[in-house]
Amino acid sequence: MAVSVLFVRFNSTQNTGGSETPVIAEEIKDSLPSFDQVDVNPVSDMTSDQIGYLDSIGMAQGWGPTAIVENILEMTHVYTGLPWWGTIVAATVGIRILMFPLYMKASANAAKTNKVKPLLDQALAEMKSAETPQEQYLAMANRKKIMKENDIHTVHQLFPVVQLPIAYGFFQALRKMANYPVDGFSTGGYAWFQDLTQVDPYLGLQCIAAAVVIGIVRSGGETGSSAMNKPMKKIMTILPLASILITKNFSAAVVLYFAVNSVISFVQTTILRNSAFRRLTNMPSNIPPQQVPGAPKGPETISEMFHLFTEKSKDSAIKQARKTNDKLEAIERRKASVKGNFIKRH
Repeated sequence: MAVSVLFVRFNSTQNTGGSETPVIAEEIKDSLPSFDQVDVNPVSDMTSDQIGYLDSIGMAQGWGPTAIVENILEMTHVYTGLPWWGTIVAATVGIRILMFPLYMKASANAAKTNKVKPLLDQALAEMKSAETPQEQYLAMANRKKIMKENDIHTVHQLFPVVQLPIAYGFFQALRKMANYPVDGFSTGGYAWFQDLTQVDPYLGLQCIAAAVVIGIVRSGGETGSSAMNKPMKKIMTILPLASILITKNFSAAVVLYFAVNSVISFVQTTILRNSAFRRLTNMPSNIPPQQVPGAPKGPETISEMFHLFTEKSKDSAIKQARKTNDKLEAIERRKASVKGNFIKRH
């Protein structure tokens, strides 16, 4: 039986009984290949119209927000047959529809809060101005009583926060899918953004998202019941415009999600502000927040708002310093009254 010798220097020979027989050999490499010659992307025989494709390229693994969104996008893409731009739109709309009941509860809770806002503000002011723990406890109990009588739940106002991990998941998932890039992403766009892996050449999606967010702020927030003062509305009008510059280098896939999500929020705000819809769903009327009689008006400009914030911070710091000084003085008095290893209590 002939035995081939491997991994010996090329062109070497073997002497067997006086005759030289060529030996099958491979050149011994004395240097590693450079990283430029190595394919760092996982190789997959699957295509994006098959379930499991994202998993085969290292995505959609685990139970984090990003992995969950990647799985949702893949299932939407495969089972609907939509191109990737349509997949992003459909998945975003579907998730926001599932979340709509949470926004309804938050809007109803905001309307109930606005109705008794003067009483709640007064109870809160009493809590802050309380000089003894007993006074503070009574003010807290009074505030809880008002909320219970009017069926107000603090946790309901936090329901829209559920959107934050989902939005983060969409951002990370689409960013990763565009950078890979996923099969079909470079041709799965629409209109002027045909390539979802590249930036929007005209910043059209960024401008759409910014304009819609400004409209939402002017309409009372996503729940339609937000009590936002004038200076804050001005700030929230400027921030979306600044976001155009922040997102100008994002891939079209990511900014498409921002734009679609903003449009859905605007439609949701319009629905929640509709009186007929609120009556049909037994939601309380959406009334503006009531002001405490005789209470000073809030700031009218951004400079007034910052001045008021500075004054409140200064007053709070002075009050805290006084409390600290009182405690230190009390400790010094007790130390001075030590007699016979005992502290004289007054």
